[in-house]
Amino acid sequence: MPKVERLTDLMFEVSNEDRLRILLRLEEGGMSVTGVSRDLGLTTQEASRHLSRLNDVGLTRKDADGSHHVTPYGRLIIKQIQGVRFASEHVGYFSSHALEGLPLEFVYRMGELTGSTYVDDLMFSIHCTEKVFREAEEFVWATSDQYPMSVIPLHRETFARGVKVRYIDAVDWRPPHHWVEEITEEDSEAINRARRKGQLEERVLERLQVYLWMNEKSVGMLAFPTTRGRFDYLGFHSTDEEPLKWCRDLYTHFWERAKPKTEYVLVKDE
Repeated sequence: MPKVERLTDLMFEVSNEDRLRILLRLEEGGMSVTGVSRDLGLTTQEASRHLSRLNDVGLTRKDADGSHHVTPYGRLIIKQIQGVRFASEHVGYFSSHALEGLPLEFVYRMGELTGSTYVDDLMFSIHCTEKVFREAEEFVWATSDQYPMSVIPLHRETFARGVKVRYIDAVDWRPPHHWVEEITEEDSEAINRARRKGQLEERVLERLQVYLWMNEKSVGMLAFPTTRGRFDYLGFHSTDEEPLKWCRDLYTHFWERAKPKTEYVLVKDE
């Protein structure tokens, strides 16, 4: 069979909603035709027909006892489908936001974000960012082209808990003038003290490709730039392990390529 024909046959089979549901259900464990029928609300004849087609393209196999299982090939295809599934569930977002700045490795791993929740409310996005500080016990990692003023006072208690903070800024980032004027002496001292102790580390990149706030327990907010190259601070929130790992790996990728910050303009001079 020609390679293109094999691909189109595969895509045809998994494009059917019921067959895709069966494939995802079997990933959790083997089942009989009757079990599939009962669990997914299909007739026995429908379940049998769909299982036969999945078996024909190598996605599932049937044991001697009549139970059906996902093959290793089927599991590989499911992993690939997850990214497409995630993108299709958020077609509106990804039609207006660009991923060109992401390394291909992370584009290929987009399916790992399936356990995240889309946030389309700016105030809730800021709330999620604040929670990153309030709930952190080990670290806070952030890369942002702007910082909500409301997170500045949260630094003191975060540092007091022994939490380590990392920031990646754009190389030309400067805070609004009123920030420098409004920051309290206590907050200024806490930030400068954390810098001296190495509890606060800051690096810079020529251009930021993501807006990301996270701690060891949650992704407060992950957002991508719009097609106009700016952030609207709307994106995805999660406490699931797979999105957490994806974001940890992505942040580490950018951190390792960023340069140490040498100019500090966020706080008042000591």
